[in-house]
Amino acid sequence: MKMEGNTILITGGATGIGLALTESLLKLGNEVIICGRREDKLIKVQNEHPGLHIRVCDVSDEESRKSLFKWVTENFKDLNVLINNAGIQ
Repeated sequence: MKMEGNTILITGGATGIGLALTESLLKLGNEVIICGRREDKLIKVQNEHPGLHIRVCDVSDEESRKSLFKWVTENFKDLNVLINNAGIQ
């Protein structure tokens, strides 16, 4: 996989491993979209990384996943990488 010039969606990208991936992939020149349940965490990361795209989504909720899919496919036609970092426990 080429490590730069991608459009990447990371679920659970605002904290922990997801945040580390977000920051690393942004530094490599990728367009990064993150989603998560906690809007406050998403906004905090976006404020620290201008150009980062965020979306509230609870991957355990079917309607939330469908809404994310619709939004991403309408707004990010070049999406070519998905990192399913968020989990349901």
